[in-house]
Amino acid sequence: MEEENWDVIVVGAGPAGSSAALELANAGYRVKVIDKERVIPDGRYKACGGAMAWELVEEVNYPAELIAREIESLNLHHVDGELYHKDGKGAVVWRATFDKYVLDLAIQAGADFEENTPLLQIEENTEDTSAVEYLIRTPSKELHSKFVIAADGVNSPTLKQLGFPAFTKDDLVLTITQEVHVGAEKIAECLGPDSVHLFFGCENFISMGYAWLFPKEDVISVGWGNLVSKIRDGRVRDAFQLFLDLPLSKTVLNGGKVVRDKAHLIPVALQTEIARSGVLGVGDAIGAVDPISGKGIPYALMSGKIAAQTLKSAENKGKIDRLAELYARAINSKFGAVLKQKSIMRNKIFSSDENLKHFLDLWQTHHSSEILAKKLL
Repeated sequence: MEEENWDVIVVGAGPAGSSAALELANAGYRVKVIDKERVIPDGRYKACGGAMAWELVEEVNYPAELIAREIESLNLHHVDGELYHKDGKGAVVWRATFDKYVLDLAIQAGADFEENTPLLQIEENTEDTSAVEYLIRTPSKELHSKFVIAADGVNSPTLKQLGFPAFTKDDLVLTITQEVHVGAEKIAECLGPDSVHLFFGCENFISMGYAWLFPKEDVISVGWGNLVSKIRDGRVRDAFQLFLDLPLSKTVLNGGKVVRDKAHLIPVALQTEIARSGVLGVGDAIGAVDPISGKGIPYALMSGKIAAQTLKSAENKGKIDRLAELYARAINSKFGAVLKQKSIMRNKIFSSDENLKHFLDLWQTHHSSEILAKKLL
């Protein structure tokens, strides 16, 4: 079996892994990125609405021609009929296109990429007492490196094989996403040319989550998500049908063609252990997701960049034995502490429809982090 040696192996070519690879390749590290799926030439589909703030579009210099729809507002619907409106510029993107764009930046910076290459086994080699080396077996190769970035999603095989803690039912949201082709004219007529729509109602709709209609060019991403521990009797499709039967959903989706239908798990709790020795977890693998909004793309990008910067800094300062500690501290400082506080606030928000409506009212003019910081709820 062929053997390869690298400075860093990144497992997973989503935004978290690619942002880490980009940062490391630009710093001169020999980086290998592997992904279990086919990615080239058009990316790989991910069940995700793909909505993001305009600040993120500008931060990554995302090309205008790749944006599926520019957004100027969010309409927040409570199922009892109340409507809240939140202004804010953003974009809806196809995740396959966005993820491939970030990966291409890493490849252009010098990272090596191999698709259709699942991690079969990861082992620690501690024969050299001065450092831990990692061996990753794929179907065709043995890859050796001193450092590993685990960016392989919510059920990360990398972290699982190394004995990291798993997510519980209280840490996971189950989502259903359909891509429904309805045509650009109907989207403009029913949803407006530049709005996305979110649907709430914790007592008779979704106990701890929400549903959404995110328009792209001529397709709508139709989604539903609820905390796994709150799903009653496993009747997920029945609950999803409640959303499809809402008046606005029925109107805009009537006659549309479902071109994709996929379930997906989203972690909504930052793991207590996110790094160990030379292994750093990033993105969904460690639960770097906003527990209220489900927003994960910015935290994926951020965690990948922080992982790379912490690794570089630890090596430069001779503190590689403290890598895991330094990384955990950096994540907590940048966003981890806030996400943990948001988990507490989420429980309060969804404890009653009264609290939920109060939050939606505040959310019209405040970011959730501002609501948290100012103790407005």
